[in-house]
Amino acid sequence: MTDFDIDTAARAISAALGGPGGLGLVFTVFSGVPGVTRTPPRKSLFRSEPERVRIGSWRYQVTRDERIRAEHIVGGIVLAEELLPAATIAPHLARALAEIASSYGPTALPHLSAALEVLADAG
Repeated sequence: MTDFDIDTAARAISAALGGPGGLGLVFTVFSGVPGVTRTPPRKSLFRSEPERVRIGSWRYQVTRDERIRAEHIVGGIVLAEELLPAATIAPHLARALAEIASSYGPTALPHLSAALEVLADAG
């Protein structure tokens, strides 16, 4: 893989979202890519925090009604916020991964390729 293809990534993510692992599998697979940070959900008696994944300048978190809150963060400030159905998040994630590929360059491409292969096999 010498270049990142957004359409191929969106198809692989879409297939994995419809498969048995769903959104949890997608978030877990991409957590091994440079530039991606995954924070698992935390639950306690008085407070709980949803699972969060930061891909480049976008942070995704699963809401209680199984939708995805996408926040564009620059310098620690949330500039934009979108609420997306989990089934339609594939193109959004693919664009965020393209941002990772462009900022990290050739060092991130093997990681992205491996993650997309896992998702394509799972879907």
